[in-house]
Amino acid sequence: MCRRIEMKNTIILFIIFICFSSPTIAQSFVIQYDYSKHVMKDSTRIVSQNTFLNIEENYSTFFSEAPYLADSIMTSDEKLGKKINFKALPADLLGCYIRKKLSSKEVIYYSDEFDEHEYKYIEEPKFIWKISKESKEILGFKAYLATTEYAGRNYEAYFTPEIPIQDGPYKFFGLPGLILEIYDEKKDHHFLAVGISKEKKITIDDRISKRKYIETSKSKFVKMRKSHIEEPMKRMFELMNNTQIYEKKDANGNIVDVRKLLNETQKKMIEEYKKENRIEL
Repeated sequence: MCRRIEMKNTIILFIIFICFSSPTIAQSFVIQYDYSKHVMKDSTRIVSQNTFLNIEENYSTFFSEAPYLADSIMTSDEKLGKKINFKALPADLLGCYIRKKLSSKEVIYYSDEFDEHEYKYIEEPKFIWKISKESKEILGFKAYLATTEYAGRNYEAYFTPEIPIQDGPYKFFGLPGLILEIYDEKKDHHFLAVGISKEKKITIDDRISKRKYIETSKSKFVKMRKSHIEEPMKRMFELMNNTQIYEKKDANGNIVDVRKLLNETQKKMIEEYKKENRIEL
């Protein structure tokens, strides 16, 4: 118990130093969240993975560990001369990276869910928080309950004024303290802080800087995603028609009807998309 109190006090002193030290001195720390979600709509099966909120001097970045782990595995396999098994790479439950500039209340969304092109858009979400007196302890901090609504879901969040950072996981921010836990009323999506560190464990800054994102608006991105869900194999059909290759041989030398194969694959993908449990409805 004494050790926990000592660690808590160390974290608080460190964060106070961050908040009030000279702006010319770069400071950073990391909050690790366990992110869990129901794998599909109306499913009882839950999947989870580690996510990180890297807080820098002027911005924060939120992301899953999956892309970092996938890059590490691919780099290792390439060095060993091994063939990369893409199906075995860890799946990113978020499908995006979030960067926030809290001074301007600006959120930058970087997509990580499409094969051919990735997109980014800027959003200024207006979170209307209702704060209650209800509280509980998380990581040794007293956290208060607040509620809000965003993108079709009602959320309950627990924040601690003991860490005076108005930030949190995913796109959430704006409470008078760090959000340590937040979940929607059905608990389809749940973020829970499990650790706070002075050291940056992993980062995806290089991954973001090296990619060429297509700039768009959120409304256009939503429409584009809807079109993709309705015709996920559209690009493959276009390539097939351009090359006019409608048949090919499989590994056993049998003739395969490419059009039939693509139609069957697209049908399965559409059915999977219908069951998908997206965080934004």
